[in-house]
Formats: sequence, structure tokens, C-alpha cells
Amino acid sequence: MTRLARRLYAPSVTTVALGFCTAMLGVLRDHMPMHHLGLLVTVAAIPTLGYALIHRATQATDDQLADMHTAGYRLALQHVHMGLLDSPAAPPDGGEGVEEEDTQGISIIRSEDLPDNVRPIRSRDDEEDDWKAV
Repeated sequence: MTRLARRLYAPSVTTVALGFCTAMLGVLRDHMPMHHLGLLVTVAAIPTLGYALIHRATQATDDQLADMHTAGYRLALQHVHMGLLDSPAAPPDGGEGVEEEDTQGISIIRSEDLPDNVRPIRSRDDEEDDWKAV
């Protein structure tokens, strides 16, 4: 089926162009049967052109997806090789300078940091903090 879709693009574009030119020539010469024939050929070729274009569009995205997957895999291998994926673990007792550095990466968003169209929610234990959902 993919071979057929690959081979349909050029003939369907040619058929649509030929039908359009025939229809326009029939209008310019005031020959209505030629105009109707051109319209019929054009309308008959449009579904095959649509099928070929849709197939080309999906193939392009599949190829791009495969390329991106390969590039991501290579980048992950490079990061493993360089040791970038191993995060340094904090010692069990907290270590020095724990207060200065946030080791867990948790950021608390307060109500003054959020826009006005965010609805506030309350925690289950009814704290007085003004938390908002994003």
C-alpha cells in the first residue's frame, strides 16, 4: 500500500492540473462539454491527491519521530558516559550547608506569585496558608 501511495502523488497532481486546464480552456472557448469534462477529471483526481498528500504527511512525521528517538538515545548514552545522569546523593545526616542548598528541588508557590484567575484551594487540615492550584 505504501508503494501505491508513493506512486499516486505525481499522477494525481498531473491529472488535477490537466483537468483544471481543460475546464478553463472550455470556459475560454465557450465549449461547455469540454468544461464539464475538465471539471469531472479534476473532481475525480482530488481524492487520490488527498490520499497521497495525507500519506506523505504521516510518513514525514514517522521519519522525524524515528530520527528524534535515535538522537535522544544517543544523547542519553552520551550523558551516561559523561556521568551526568548520576545525581549526587546527600549524606544521611544532612551534611554541611543543607540549609543553604535545596537538595530536594521543591519550590512552594505562594498566592502573590500567581495570576488573579487562579482559584484558591484549602488543605485538608485547614491551615491558614493561602495555597492556589495552577
